[in-house]
Amino acid sequence: MKKTLICLLLLLPLGMSAQSPLMRRALQAMDQLDYQSAIEQFLLVLEKEDNADAKVNLAECYRKINNTEKAEYWYGQLVRMPYPKSVYKLYYGMMLQANGKCEQARSWFQQYATEVPDDARGKHLAAACERETELRNKNLEVYQVYPLPINTKYDDFGPSIIGNQLVFASDRDLGGAVKRTSLWTGNPFSDLYAAPLKPDQPGMLAAASAEGFSSEINTGFNEAAACLSPDGQILFFTRNNYLEGNTSRGNEGLVKLNLFSARRNAQGGWSDIARLPFNTPDFNTAHPCMSPDGNRLYFSSNRPGGFGGMDIYYSEWNNGAWETALNLGPTVNTEGNEIFPFTDGNGRLYFSSNGHLGLGGLDLYYCTPKGEGDWNVPVNLGAPLNSNRDDFGIWFGGDHTWGFFSSNREDGAGGDDIYTFSRHAATLEVYVFDSQTNKPVSGATVLNSITGFSIITSTDGIAAFDMRQEECADFSTAKKGYDMALANGCAARENGQTTRLEIGLNKTSSFSVQGMVFDMRDGFPALGARVTLSNDCGKAAPQPLLTGPDGRFKFRLDKNCCYTIKAESEGFITAVAEGICTKSQTLNAVQRVNLNLEPYRDREGFIVDIPQRGSQAAGPRYNLQPGLYETPDGYPATLDLGDGITVKDGVLYDNGAPSKPRESDWARSQDGFLVNLYYDLNDVHPNEASMPELYKLLKTLVQNPEMAVEIASHTDARGSDDYNLLLSQQRAESVVNWLVAQGISRSRLTPQGYGETRLVNDCGNGMDCTEEEHQLNRRTEFRIKRRLGEKTPKR
Repeated sequence: MKKTLICLLLLLPLGMSAQSPLMRRALQAMDQLDYQSAIEQFLLVLEKEDNADAKVNLAECYRKINNTEKAEYWYGQLVRMPYPKSVYKLYYGMMLQANGKCEQARSWFQQYATEVPDDARGKHLAAACERETELRNKNLEVYQVYPLPINTKYDDFGPSIIGNQLVFASDRDLGGAVKRTSLWTGNPFSDLYAAPLKPDQPGMLAAASAEGFSSEINTGFNEAAACLSPDGQILFFTRNNYLEGNTSRGNEGLVKLNLFSARRNAQGGWSDIARLPFNTPDFNTAHPCMSPDGNRLYFSSNRPGGFGGMDIYYSEWNNGAWETALNLGPTVNTEGNEIFPFTDGNGRLYFSSNGHLGLGGLDLYYCTPKGEGDWNVPVNLGAPLNSNRDDFGIWFGGDHTWGFFSSNREDGAGGDDIYTFSRHAATLEVYVFDSQTNKPVSGATVLNSITGFSIITSTDGIAAFDMRQEECADFSTAKKGYDMALANGCAARENGQTTRLEIGLNKTSSFSVQGMVFDMRDGFPALGARVTLSNDCGKAAPQPLLTGPDGRFKFRLDKNCCYTIKAESEGFITAVAEGICTKSQTLNAVQRVNLNLEPYRDREGFIVDIPQRGSQAAGPRYNLQPGLYETPDGYPATLDLGDGITVKDGVLYDNGAPSKPRESDWARSQDGFLVNLYYDLNDVHPNEASMPELYKLLKTLVQNPEMAVEIASHTDARGSDDYNLLLSQQRAESVVNWLVAQGISRSRLTPQGYGETRLVNDCGNGMDCTEEEHQLNRRTEFRIKRRLGEKTPKR
C-alpha cells in the first residue's frame, strides 16, 4: 500500500542542480521520492557495471512502490552478497511472505531474529509462518468479503462512514481542474470521495460511482482518511500541510501529512478549517479516528519517541483543548508501522500493522484495553479480511456486523481497493469478578480452549471473544492471587448478538494449620513424630512430615474442606485432631492445633517399647492438673528449649505465643486408660449413658490398627468374690462383643474380668465406704498388651 509508509508525502522541488552521472541522477530521483525514475536510472547503472549500491537502492525502490515480486528478486541478490545487513534478510523474508512463500521466508525471519533480538518483528513474522494455516482458516466462516463497484485502476483506500455515506480517499483522475501528480506513483494526488449507502442493505452502495466529498475540503494537495465527531459537527481529516494557500515544509524539504479539523456550517458545508495543535512540519500525523464518547482522538504518526515507523497515538479533549499526544505503547506499536486506527463502542481498537504476527504486508488486528494505559496482545483478524498483501483501514458500521476495509490484494481493480464485508459472528463477553466482593477483576488471563487465544480482562473485568454463532468453548481464567477457574460458554444464535459468561474467581487460600506434637512422657515437644493431613474434599494429601526437636508442624489448607491431622510415633497411641475446617470461612486464617502422643503403659507403669527421654528424664515435666511445667520439687519451671521455644514460670511459649499440650483424650488409671462405662444393677451391658465412651474407644482402636488391647472390667467389693469375678468377665465380654460388631477384629481384643481383685482404694470386704469410693473400683479399662505381630510387650 503505497500510501501507508510515507503516507502521501508531497515533495516540493528545492532547486537542486542537475547531475550528469547516472548514479547521481538515480539517487537524486530517489531522494525526491520519484521512485519510478530512480528505478530506470539504477537499472541503467547496473547495465554498465555490477554496483552494490545500485542493487540496494533498487530493492528499496521496488519495496517502496510495493512491487513485491521485483523487490523479492533484488533483496535475494543482497542477502547473498558477502556480509549482508541484517535488515536485508528481514525485507527479503517480508517480500517472500507477501508473494506467498512463507516457508522460505521463515528461515530469513529466524536469522534476523537471531541477529537483531531486540526487534520483535523477526520473531513475530517467523511465528506467523508457523501459524499460517490457522490464520488463513480461523475466520473463513465469520467474514465474507466483496469488492465494491466504485474501485478504479488507481488507489482507493481509507474508508470511513460519515452520516449515510461511505467516504474514502482516491487518486483517481476525473479530469477537470489541474491536479498535481505524485512523483512516487505517477498518479494524481488523492482527494476525499463519497458514495451513498443503501439504508436497508448494510454495506451496500446506493450508486456505482462516487463524487467528490466536499470542495471546501479537497484541494490540489493530498486529502485522505477522515472521521466525524459523534455529534456530527466536526470533521477530522488528513491533508498535506497546506492551509489558506500556504504550504509548510519540514526539515527534509517534504510537505508532511497533518491532521485538520473543519466545522459544519449552517449550509451543511464545512468551514473554519484548522490544524490540530499536536502537528508539526517535521513528521507525519494522519488517519484520525474519534472514540464514541468524543473525548479521545486516535491517529498515526512517525514523530520522535515512538517504537518504529508509524505508531498509533491519542490525544484527550480536556477543558476545551486537545492535550499532548501519547503513544499507545509497545504492546500495540512495533518497530514496523501501525496505522489507520478505528475504535468501536465495545472498547476494541482496530488497526493495521506489518510488525505483528500476520500473513504478510499490513494485516488487520484488534486489541482491547486491560487497564492502566496498557493493552491486550493484538489479535490478528485472519483471512479473508487479511491476505499476504496490504490490508488496512477497517471501519465498522451500525451494529458491527458489516463494514469496509482497503487492500491491494490480487485480482483487485487497481492498486488499493475498497472492500465491503459482512460479519457472521456473535460476541461472547467473559465477565470475571471476585467471588467474595463481587467486584470486577482486571488483569485476569482468559483462554479460549478452541482457538487457543487468550485475552486479559480490562478494568471492567471483561474479555470479549468473537465466535461462530452457537459455538461453545471452555474458558479458563487465571490471575495471581486467585485459584484458576473454568467455565463453558456459548455464543448466541443471532448474528452480532452479545452474550455474557460470568466467571467468579476465589482468592488463593492462605489458610493453614500449625501446631506442636507433645511427648506426654514429660509433656515436651516430640522429636521424630510422623504427622499426616487428610481431607474430605478429594484434594491430594500433602507429603507427611517428621517433627524436629521443636515438635512443630505446618500445613497449607484449601478452601471449603475439612481436615484431620494425625501424629504417630513408635510406642505411642496415635494422636488425632478432627474438624479442622475452612468451609464458610471468608478470612484467611492460621488455625492452631496441638497433639499429644500418649505412651503405652503396662500394669507396673513401665513405658512399653520407648527409650527413656534424655535430659528431661529426671527434670521438669508437664503436670496436667495445673497445666504447668514443674520442676521435680513441684515449682513452676523456667528454661530455654531453643528454636524459639521457652518455658517461663511454668508456661511454654512458642515464639512468644503461649502453648501447651491439649487435654488428654484418656484419663490414666492404675492398670491402663480409663473407660467410663456405666451399668445398671447386676446388668452386664453398658447403659445408654456409656455410649459416648464406647464410641471414643472404637475410634481409638480404628486410629491405631496395630494395637492389641485387653478390655479389663472391675467391680467393687460388695457381693461375693465369685459373683463379682463372673459379673466383671461378662461385662468385659459384652464390651468386646460390641467392638467386634462395629468391625474390630476379635484377635485384637482380650476380655478380662478381675472382679474385686484390683481395687484402687481400701474399700475391701467389710469396709465402710461411701458410694463415691465404691464407684472408683467399679471401672472398665483398656490396656495395650502388644502390637500385632509381637507375642509380648517389651519393657
